[in-house]
Amino acid sequence: MFFLVIFLIGLVLPFILIKIDASWIIWSPAIIFFFAAIITVIKVFIFPGEGMADLAERIYVMIFGAAAAGSIIGGGIVHLIKSKK
Repeated sequence: MFFLVIFLIGLVLPFILIKIDASWIIWSPAIIFFFAAIITVIKVFIFPGEGMADLAERIYVMIFGAAAAGSIIGGGIVHLIKSKK
């Protein structure tokens, strides 16, 4: 349920930015969340945590990944809506 909410937040962000004329702006949340997930994965491999800290870092990766997936899908939908007009 929590990851669904994070996914939906990522999905809604491009729709909030739909009124801005720049075409790259709808992809900016996806890029930000994707790079946050990549940076978190690199941090996990370079500085691994112990016990529950390791689990928390993996959950952060899943949170950023779910938000990035939602933003990519939302950006694609917004792109299709803008191209139809």
